[in-house]
Amino acid sequence: MKPKTYNNGAWSQGRFDSFIKGLIRSGLQKWGPKHQCIKTARVRRGWYLCTGCSKEVPSSIMRELKTKPGEFKRVKNIYADHINPIVDPAVGRRSWDEVIERAFVEVEGYQALCYECHSSKTDKEKLIARDRINKEKRNGKN
Repeated sequence: MKPKTYNNGAWSQGRFDSFIKGLIRSGLQKWGPKHQCIKTARVRRGWYLCTGCSKEVPSSIMRELKTKPGEFKRVKNIYADHINPIVDPAVGRRSWDEVIERAFVEVEGYQALCYECHSSKTDKEKLIARDRINKEKRNGKN
């Protein structure tokens, strides 16, 4: 059977997947419950309560640029994080319907995390996904 093509044959499956991910991400920027999560975490002007470490954290911090050591930039320090990841790192993406359902959750599906807690959670999820992918490769599923 001939593989499915996208955009009149101009796009590969990977390019199409990237396009859909971008649409979902831009939609999430306008998703009310995500903004409500951050609003609820506000304790006073410019300060938020991180669900992960239970500390009051400023809305932005100075962070050293990874690409330019010694150079700093002001970046946000509070994130509306999905409690359940959009793509389960232990399973991977099964369908776009599942991704959409897991992405557009109500306010109860979010938690406000500071940069450190968000990075830590993301790193753990990446390790789980990497282990799953390596296991799939060893078993010949990829």
